Amino acid sequence: MSARAAALLAALLPVGCSYNPGYFPYLIPGGPVAESHAKPGGPGYFRNFDPKACKLLVTPDGQVNAPLGTAVVLVGTVADDDGQPRRSRRVEWLLDGPGAIVEADESGLYPGRGYKKDNRYAVTHTNYTAKTITRGNDDPGDDVAVAAGQTFCVVSSAVPGETVVTAYAPEVFNWANNRVTVRIVWGDGRFSFPAPAVVRSGGEHTLATVATAAADPVPGGYRVRYRVLDGPPAVLVGRSGTSQSGAGGKEAEATTDADGRAAVRLVQQTPAAGKTRVIVEVVKPPEAGAGPGTVVARRETAVEWAEPKVHLAVTAPPAAAPGGAFPVTVGLENDAGVESRAAQVRVALSDGAALDSSDPPPTRQDRAGTLTFDLPPVPGKGKQQVALQVRPARAGAVTVTADAATGDGHQATGQATTRIEAGKLRLLVEGPAAGAVGRELPFKVAVTNGGAVPAGNVVVWARPDPGLRYATPHDPVELAVGTLQPGQTKTVDLPLTATRAGRFAVRATATADGELTAAAEPAAVEVRRVEVAAAVAGPKLAYLNQDFDWAVTVRNAGDAAVTGVVVRAAVPAEVRVRSADGGAAGPGSVEWRVAELRPGEAKTFTVAATGAKLADRANLAVAVTADGSVGAEAEGAVAVIGTAAVVLELATPGGPVEVGKRVAYRVRVKNQGTVSARDVEVSAVVPPELRPVRAAGPGGRVAFPVVEELRPGEARTFTVEADAVQAGDARFRAEVKAAHLARPLAEEQATRVTGR
Repeated sequence: MSARAAALLAALLPVGCSYNPGYFPYLIPGGPVAESHAKPGGPGYFRNFDPKACKLLVTPDGQVNAPLGTAVVLVGTVADDDGQPRRSRRVEWLLDGPGAIVEADESGLYPGRGYKKDNRYAVTHTNYTAKTITRGNDDPGDDVAVAAGQTFCVVSSAVPGETVVTAYAPEVFNWANNRVTVRIVWGDGRFSFPAPAVVRSGGEHTLATVATAAADPVPGGYRVRYRVLDGPPAVLVGRSGTSQSGAGGKEAEATTDADGRAAVRLVQQTPAAGKTRVIVEVVKPPEAGAGPGTVVARRETAVEWAEPKVHLAVTAPPAAAPGGAFPVTVGLENDAGVESRAAQVRVALSDGAALDSSDPPPTRQDRAGTLTFDLPPVPGKGKQQVALQVRPARAGAVTVTADAATGDGHQATGQATTRIEAGKLRLLVEGPAAGAVGRELPFKVAVTNGGAVPAGNVVVWARPDPGLRYATPHDPVELAVGTLQPGQTKTVDLPLTATRAGRFAVRATATADGELTAAAEPAAVEVRRVEVAAAVAGPKLAYLNQDFDWAVTVRNAGDAAVTGVVVRAAVPAEVRVRSADGGAAGPGSVEWRVAELRPGEAKTFTVAATGAKLADRANLAVAVTADGSVGAEAEGAVAVIGTAAVVLELATPGGPVEVGKRVAYRVRVKNQGTVSARDVEVSAVVPPELRPVRAAGPGGRVAFPVVEELRPGEARTFTVEADAVQAGDARFRAEVKAAHLARPLAEEQATRVTGR
């Protein structure tokens, strides 16, 4: 070991021994941790410097009931947006109420490990690896697993009450997700305490605490002490009817019965509003039977003393039509949390208006027309109401006045006024200024309620001129609108179709309940004739593999412009398209588009094609559409035919031939056309210098049998043998005739015949 390494080890050993156990690992440096904060200084403090830390989770969450003296382990997780835990993220633990933080996750290396600042504040960091917290016993069932990306804090209390633990993750930027609150109720889990209540002033309320079967040793035998903390004057009365001696009514005590129930009454002798707070303590008697006992649970509750607070609301429409009833609602509402006594409501109608019906019916009605309704008690935060249908006597204004009185002396009044006036309708017909025969004309009818009251059962009656057709043949056309509120406008569609050219008008009226009517100014439309025509021009006959052209023409034959013209040509399979004059060519089709064709205007497109297959009739079918509906069709037909192409090849001996030698001439005939060649005749003319082996006719002609059919691609070879008989220049000639040939095919070759 070098001197430098030995000096370093000597320096580390005392430090390790001073702060760590004497067993391994004792070389890890000890000393105070560095108290730091996760957020960086400067502008970064107010920024989301860890976008992947999105949420803090704590288990258990919400409220936890725990026996006194037990240890509650809270596990925190800093998760990303997908719920995956984040490692090495700071979590701060803050405690409020009884109890203390007894342990915090101190994982990590000096100086950045977790630490407990005091009994109410600790800092931990989520772990890199998983661990298991044991409670130092042999029971694995109470172990707590802490996964990677999690951390923990341990809280305990020997005093009953409620502890609030707030976990805070400063690296989570969203304030709604960076803190979690957990409430731990110590000891109270074995007891059911009286809940807060709202009670009528001057009354009484029973406060009951129940010990559950989990209480130790049995539900009965606990003493429950009730003590008034503050609020309006109220006394506690025990089961015997008296308060605890010397407490002045501020304290009472009851013992749990066999059912675990201990109850006292809180009585307010002089009515007064406000909230009385009461502390409840459960005392476990001493085991020896003598002594004050031990407080094992404590909880605060409250009784709010209140008086009913009623008000009367009269609701009526601002306006109504004459001749019909309008609704009125009289509602008696209680804003307080305690029930009122039964109530009596009186309703008066002005300007000669009368009651048409009501729910509930009135109890009585006096000569002046005032209606009286007897209503049951109004529950706390509830209401009772009367629904009326009021029929006005005339145009003007009807005022509904109501007053209410409850059995406990509370009173309220309310009033509403409704104007009575006739309605008013306005009508407007709108449509295109011009159209075309056969096209839909999108007319619309708008009806407006210009009055102050709803218009019911509104119906529009439309009367289009002959030449304009509605979908259903009714005259007039009925269009239901329904009810129109004041100022409301509804628009109904009136789609019409033009059946002929000309100028036509659409007239409309509207009706509604109350004899309301309205008429609209006629809307006129100029209808024009729309027609397109198509034609296809091209050859009637084309040879196989021959190029030819089709001319496709589309023309506006009407007196109105057409738009969106689409020309589609279906190309026959026997024809191959070489080009389509700017059209979009697809499998078996060509398409052209024209934005607009004015009246009389025409467009011509050329389809350059080639005959690809033999066909008696190959049709180019053209379909034209314009404006989505107007159409025309045309077609052009061509017959694709083939030809026979017979070729002649003559093979002669090579070099001179001596007299007395035999030579052979071969005539090869082949059909290179696309159809069969018929009645093929092959012959040869043998010169005098040669004598054919087979018999020859006049002039030395040798003829072969006629070939009735020579199919496309087929070849035949004919051989003529001859003996050289005299020297000279022998000129051998072969000829071919066929039914399709106007003149025979001929070929002549010379052979030199020499003497011996």
